Amino acid sequence: MNCRKCKTNLLLSIILIIYIFPVTIMAEDKQEGTKTTKQAGPPPAKVVTAPVIESMVAENTQILGTLYFDNTSLLSTEVSGLVSSVNFRTGDLVKKDSQIVQLKTDFITNEIESVQASINQVDVRLKKAQKDLKRYATLYKQEAASEKEFDDMNLNKDDLVKQKAILQINLELARLKKKKSLISAPFDGVVLEKNAESGSWVAPGTILCTLASVDDLFVKVPVSESLLRYSPKGEKVEVTITALDKHLIGTVDGLIPVADPQTRSVYIKVKLPRVDGVVLNMSATVSLPVGEKRNMLLAPRDALINFNGQNMIYTINNGKAAPIPIKVVSYLGESVAIEGQGIKAGMVVVVDGNDRLRPDQAVTVIDSKK
Repeated sequence: MNCRKCKTNLLLSIILIIYIFPVTIMAEDKQEGTKTTKQAGPPPAKVVTAPVIESMVAENTQILGTLYFDNTSLLSTEVSGLVSSVNFRTGDLVKKDSQIVQLKTDFITNEIESVQASINQVDVRLKKAQKDLKRYATLYKQEAASEKEFDDMNLNKDDLVKQKAILQINLELARLKKKKSLISAPFDGVVLEKNAESGSWVAPGTILCTLASVDDLFVKVPVSESLLRYSPKGEKVEVTITALDKHLIGTVDGLIPVADPQTRSVYIKVKLPRVDGVVLNMSATVSLPVGEKRNMLLAPRDALINFNGQNMIYTINNGKAAPIPIKVVSYLGESVAIEGQGIKAGMVVVVDGNDRLRPDQAVTVIDSKK
């Protein structure tokens, strides 16, 4: 530890030696006939500052996890038919209820028209039977028609009513088959795998595609059993997807109830907001707590700069930039918990313009964030 501290102090001393002592230019004063010295250094830099604050946070560690979709559907068809059109490709984003596969419906359309025509015929016969029944009812009361003739007319009418009911069921079934011939997305999702092509025949249960819900994106992170208690359900944690250059805030959603028999690690599930361009099994780095919360100093993440592997921040001392080596204890969204000699709550640090600063360079504060 002492050796590391000595190296850090030596590095800072070298930086100060290079930049604190400016070049001295000798210029002759024409009026006095004497020589004066002028200091040529970097001009005042315009910077934006923000204060260091105190807050109860936990030290965390970064663990590599794996992205996955918690809701994945093997989309299939409920009816047989010839695929007329496929309106997606692998990797496409599809909206809920959008039409993704269409089966040919010409036979079903003919069936609907045929059943409807039969219903119309039955309606004509039923109308006549009802009139005949009404007439025979009058004759039967007048004893001008036999009871058998009246009963036969009544049975004929009832039979036509049942025929129409059966045809109505067939019509609804045909319409349902036509409706089911248009397959829609059950949720907003990304197509992981395409299995259907135009012109192919599909039967009930045939998998058309594998669709993953973009609103059910998670990262699973292997964590030692001893650290589980520091990541309760609902805890907010930082997640970085390096491949997409994304920094997100996820929510601990519980754990996968199967421990690795070799490492005894347990996978914690962290739910993420919707992310465009994400790939199944892509890696993500999660910052998880490794201890209880305690009072720590927080600085804006933009205040961090790195010089030869050493994290530093710039504060302002007598109108000049003053670098301070620091250790990052935790990453917390737009802030970082830091430790460093001389850092205290309320101290002003540079959050914009710090990438161009040099030690002891004059600065002009143009804005101060709270």
